[in-house]
Formats: sequence, C-alpha cells, structure tokens
Amino acid sequence: MITFPTLPGVEINLFLLIFLGFAVGIVGGFIGVGGGYIITPALIILGFPANFAVGIGAAHITGKSLIATLRHRQLGNVDAKLGVLMIAGTMAGVEIGVRLLNWAKEIGIADEAVLSASVVILLSIAAYTSWESTKSKAKLDELLKRKEKLPRDIRLSSIPQKLQHINMPPMIHFPKSRLTISLWMVLAVGFFTGALAGFLGVGGGFIRVPSLIYLIGTPSLIAVGTDLFEIVISGGYSLFRHTMSGNVMIYAGVLMVLGASVGAQIGAIGTQYVRGISVRYILSYSVFLSAIGSLFQLSYILTGKNISWLQNGAQIVTFASLALLVGMIIALIVIGVLCRKGRPIPAWAESLVSKED
Repeated sequence: MITFPTLPGVEINLFLLIFLGFAVGIVGGFIGVGGGYIITPALIILGFPANFAVGIGAAHITGKSLIATLRHRQLGNVDAKLGVLMIAGTMAGVEIGVRLLNWAKEIGIADEAVLSASVVILLSIAAYTSWESTKSKAKLDELLKRKEKLPRDIRLSSIPQKLQHINMPPMIHFPKSRLTISLWMVLAVGFFTGALAGFLGVGGGFIRVPSLIYLIGTPSLIAVGTDLFEIVISGGYSLFRHTMSGNVMIYAGVLMVLGASVGAQIGAIGTQYVRGISVRYILSYSVFLSAIGSLFQLSYILTGKNISWLQNGAQIVTFASLALLVGMIIALIVIGVLCRKGRPIPAWAESLVSKED
C-alpha cells in the first residue's frame, strides 16, 4: 500500500495501480484508445477522488498514447492528415468538458456525474459494436466456407457511405484512409469526443474509434493508429488544463506510465496479426466490462457508501475484467503468430486473425 501527500489517510494499492497502467497499455495499444473510460472509474474504485482520478487519467493517457502512436506509425496505421484536422474540434470540446467537470466538483456531484455518464455511454457503444461485429464475423465465416479470400477488414454499416455523400464544402480527401468527407463532419466528431475527454478524463477513443469506423468510414486498423495520434494532442491539452485546475498527481501518473510503456508496445504490435473485426470485438468487450464495474461503484456511492460488498464487487469486476481482456488479446496474438507460421488454429479464430504481413 502507498499514500500520497495530497491524500492524507488514504492508502492506495501500489500493485493494482501499476497493473492498471500495464493492462490499459495493452488494451489501448490494441484497440486504439487512451483507456480513460477504464482508468477513471478504476482510480475512483482504488480510492482517488473523481477530480484526481480524471487528472491522473489524463497524464497516463498522454504518455501511453505517445508510445503506442510511434509504434502504430511504424506499422502504417496512422492517418496524420485526418488526425490533425480533428484536433481543432477536439480542443474546443476539451475546454467545455473541463469546465463541466469543475462545475460538478463545485456543487459536489463529480463522482456521481462522471460515473453515471460513463455507464450510459459505455453500455450504448458496447451494444452497437458487439451487434455489428457479430454480423461482420458471420459474413467472414461465410466467405471462409466458400473458400474465398478474406478482406483485412469488413463492415456492414451503410452509414459512412451516406455521410460521405453529404456535400458540405469543404470536402476533404484522405488518401491514407481512402475516403472523402466534409470537414464539418470531422470537426463534429472531434468536438464531441473532446468534450468527453475533458469531462470524463478520457482520450475519447472509446467513442472516437467507433465514430471513425461507423460514421467517417476509416478502416479499423487505421482508426486505431489515427485515434492514438489524436489523443496525444488532446490528452496533452487535457493534462495541461487539469494541472492548472489542481487535478493532477504526477507521481501516481508516472507509476502508471511505467507499466503502460511496456503494455502499449505489446498491444500495438498485436494489431498486425489480426483483422479489423478483432479490434472491434475487444473494444465492445472492454467498454461493456468497464460499464459493469462503474455501475457497482455508482451504486455504492448512491447508497451512501454503506454497502461494502458493492465497492468490493466494483474492484473485483474492474480488475478481473482487465486481466480477462489482456488474456484475450494475448491469445489472439499467439493464434495470429501460429497462423502466420502455417500451424493449425481453431476454426472460430480463422476469421479473426490475418495471414498477411
């Protein structure tokens, strides 16, 4: 256990703090998110007040995303042009989000507001992503039965095509992502996810990655790298604003980044062995499991912190879920490596991993 000068009398489990950084590093590097939607509730569960949980999350997200972005750039998964154009909308959104969090802190509802918003948004995204991924996997399995070559990525949503045909000048072409879309759509996605970044202490990736895939039409693996690239900027600005607001405990953030520096490398490298659908599956599982942990903690707070098993349940669900996600990602990487070497793999995994370099 460890204590911090700014939190007298509060003991934090050092092992769980470092494990949190490492596990979120792997998950974030694999699915292209900062991981704030996991970090913020988990830090609250460990005993940090909501405003410090948000600020520490911003520090962790910025450091980890920088490491993962460099690796994804080497893998060719970053559309820098798209990421840069999203930044303007993101910065405006972050400012609004930070102001909302400070207001919630002033009136004493920060914990309830952050956790409630997390639960609603996470469950909505998990439901849609899981539904779409299941349909896409069924399509890939059908192609396998017909012995046709599988594409690296497949999506069944028609929304991107419809939005790309909305002519709202200026229309911008993105060669890396192979799409043309209105600048206003890019800015709108950036603004909304930036507001989430400021309020929830997240990079916004858990909604920006689905938005890049299902709204803008970016290929899944490029959405992963591009989102991490954008998070480096938005997370850095969010970190700056929260530091000014006194919400950052640098020592705790550094401890988490030490674990994340290893985990992010593993997660990013793992994407070269899987198809885009695997990224979306892990994304849906991660947001759903995080929502369940947040729901336990929210229930504990709303019941006056009198039912101890709710808090214990929140900690068990949150950290067991992280261990499960890490195990799933490692399993996919191992299966992908075996597939590349021509070794036999389970039939259910054939549509999830990629044989191509």
